[in-house]
Amino acid sequence: MKVIIVCTDFSREAENAIHYAASLAKENKYSIILFNLQTISIHALNAQASADFFYSQTIKNQKKMEDKVTEINTIYAIKAEYYLASGNFIEELEKCIGTHDCSFIVMGMADKTLEQRLLGNTVTKAVHQIKKPVLIVPSHIEYTGISKILFAYETHKSMTWSAMNDLYYFVKEFNSDIEIFNVSENLEDFAEVIHDTDLNSGYDMNDIKYSFKMVKAIEIIKAIEEEIRLTNPDLLTMVPFQYNLLESIFHRSKTSIMAYKNKIPLLSIPLNTD
Repeated sequence: MKVIIVCTDFSREAENAIHYAASLAKENKYSIILFNLQTISIHALNAQASADFFYSQTIKNQKKMEDKVTEINTIYAIKAEYYLASGNFIEELEKCIGTHDCSFIVMGMADKTLEQRLLGNTVTKAVHQIKKPVLIVPSHIEYTGISKILFAYETHKSMTWSAMNDLYYFVKEFNSDIEIFNVSENLEDFAEVIHDTDLNSGYDMNDIKYSFKMVKAIEIIKAIEEEIRLTNPDLLTMVPFQYNLLESIFHRSKTSIMAYKNKIPLLSIPLNTD
């Protein structure tokens, strides 16, 4: 059976993401794995809490996860399990992915804070480090289907075989229409993709409903936000480009920016340079 991993820390946005994912899973015949990373407060660490304290915390977390799995099974009648971990978030999530071979990850996104903007959070870390698509759900969004996808990208560098393969999977899986939206200072970018034989030879575009739109704009984020307003898609899809150290000084990931600002779910597809 197809599997979705849903990350939860029992926050409001994580709870919303669970119910979004469960609704999606029920409609499209997925099972879900609830992933929780145990964290211990800095106060407990400073107090050098005993082994018994850590054990009791683990038992409490297990009970919370068991109760949540029961709730999801009861409400949505889908297969649900949990995966309780401790340690480094990315490393443990990768282990969970390896164990369950999921199709994609679902995470909730809280309203941005100054701390998140400066340091990032687990969502932005997953977007840039996990080699699986990550579906980011704003805390106010309920699942109503994915009938229209807006795929926004800036440059040909974001288009690789694996990225196109993941995009095609979602379009076919949810029987969605897709608008491929190239927003750039240079309108020749999309022409490069059209004529890239390696990227296009694997797909018969006649079996999906698609449209192309190219917009020349200096303010990329504003152009994407305006296109969302005009087309009202159910899902925004982006491929985060990996900047080198020097480039990162002058550029911020537009995928991360949209994850914070977005009013609709955002599917981040890993670049996975082929």
